[in-house]
Amino acid sequence: MELRQLRYFVVLAETLHFGRAAALLNISQPPLSRQIALLEAELGVVLLDRTRRSVRLSAAGHRFYRDAKTVMATVDQARGHARAADLGEEGTLMAGFMFAAAYSIVPVLTREYASAFPRVELKLSESIPTLLVADIRAGKADVGIMYPSDSAVELETRTIFSEQLVAVLPEGHRLATRAAISIAELRDEWFIISPHAASPFIYNTIVEHCRRSGFTPRIRLETNFQQTIVNLVAQQLGVALVHSSMRSTHADNVRFVPLQHAPYVDVALVWSPDTLNPCVARFVDIAAQLGLVGTRSGS
Repeated sequence: MELRQLRYFVVLAETLHFGRAAALLNISQPPLSRQIALLEAELGVVLLDRTRRSVRLSAAGHRFYRDAKTVMATVDQARGHARAADLGEEGTLMAGFMFAAAYSIVPVLTREYASAFPRVELKLSESIPTLLVADIRAGKADVGIMYPSDSAVELETRTIFSEQLVAVLPEGHRLATRAAISIAELRDEWFIISPHAASPFIYNTIVEHCRRSGFTPRIRLETNFQQTIVNLVAQQLGVALVHSSMRSTHADNVRFVPLQHAPYVDVALVWSPDTLNPCVARFVDIAAQLGLVGTRSGS
């Protein structure tokens, strides 16, 4: 049984006229009659009761028509799904993100992408930059949202956002009420920082910023996620430098204070150039359409 035969039969069942059905199918009548006869022979039933003046569906023809319509609708749907998947409009996108981006770019980007491509199943997972690279290489993630400087050289990278670091201090700290401070004023403080193994970039950025002011930070605690860093600062265990977007957490018992000459940190989309998932390109396109590429936010 061929799809062509099903399509011929459906049109004939709806017109009940060989001549009109042939015209609608853009074929001559003899091939239509031949294909219907072959279909009946394969099924072993009479689908059409024919007379010189009329064509009527038999009982078997009525039942087969309903099923054939369902099959053809499913085929059309499958064809549409395949085309949508090829265009990245349908499918699954596995996106990993570093926690530092959770309060800046991740919410707006994922919301806009989900709105633009509602038939794509977007799966988000939180991780650290070094593990994100491993997941992309292993095919466990299609795209990562992370520091571009932590990505591997063989991966595609596109910067989508940039923001400054700010100091986060315990409430009641001697500098907590200042409009801005210099990093040199924190030379005697204990620092809480993300470990080098989790993100060499952010670790090196903070350490080098301190060294340019003549000191090496005294590191008391290392932890992967910025929200945890803020919570530890709130417990008066040290001070830290975090993304300025962390201010949106409105964390208790801490103060976010702008830094003079604060370093900027970039956030990028990272993916494999060998990816076969067309949803990745659409994800990157949404970031570009939002005007986020190359953006620098103020302190």
